[in-house]
Amino acid sequence: DGYAIEARVNAEKLVRTVDEIAFRPHPGEIKSCIFPSEDAVEIIASVNEGKAVSPYYDSMIAQVIVHAEDRSRCAKKLVDYLESVRIEGVSTNIPLLIKILKDEIFLGGKYDTDYLPNLLDRLDVGALISIMESRAGDAGEMIDAKALEIEGTTEIKVVAPSSAIFYSTPSPSEPDYVQVGSRITTQDTLCQLEAMKIFTPLKLSDFNTENELYDPEAIFEVKRININSGQQINAGDLLFVVEECGGGQSN
Repeated sequence: DGYAIEARVNAEKLVRTVDEIAFRPHPGEIKSCIFPSEDAVEIIASVNEGKAVSPYYDSMIAQVIVHAEDRSRCAKKLVDYLESVRIEGVSTNIPLLIKILKDEIFLGGKYDTDYLPNLLDRLDVGALISIMESRAGDAGEMIDAKALEIEGTTEIKVVAPSSAIFYSTPSPSEPDYVQVGSRITTQDTLCQLEAMKIFTPLKLSDFNTENELYDPEAIFEVKRININSGQQINAGDLLFVVEECGGGQSN
């Protein structure tokens, strides 16, 4: 009787680096959470205000299911509802879900497994990232290059982009990605961050999105490693201290 669509809301952010556009888990504490009550809308949510989204589990935090007379009305109803949802403290994929539900190709029902990358090619990804960050509230604040400088030195901080589990090595039987004294480029892997069962290599280039925080032409020396492998970290935690050391090769 009619039509239903379920939207799965994930705690994740969209990031753009030199190499790719990718979705990354974004755990953290929920500062504000509003799912309005409405007829023909069912909410299955695991979040509310003051609750933390853990980095240990998958990124889905809510399912929003709407019912209407047909597919087009259902999509419109789901757009209207998602636009009324407010979740602050973590970034979510709600702005992307809205883009999909308004997209003519999706509404026409003629798409395949290449739909998402093709959609991202057609969208203004920079604007989408900004919307996702702005709807996250404080979670969307950008790292300031000046704040990364260690006063009185030429050393630069490398801070955690989000809550995760820090791993210094690909596996317990393999050597650490870097050690104190290692020389690296912005393309070398510093560590892996695990959030919601997804392992993501972290490089200095990952921070060069809207602003250039680390010179892509420079060589950096690792001066300090501040976290033990297997340790849980939160956004803003100090992971490494590095220093530009001019030319030469990474090691």
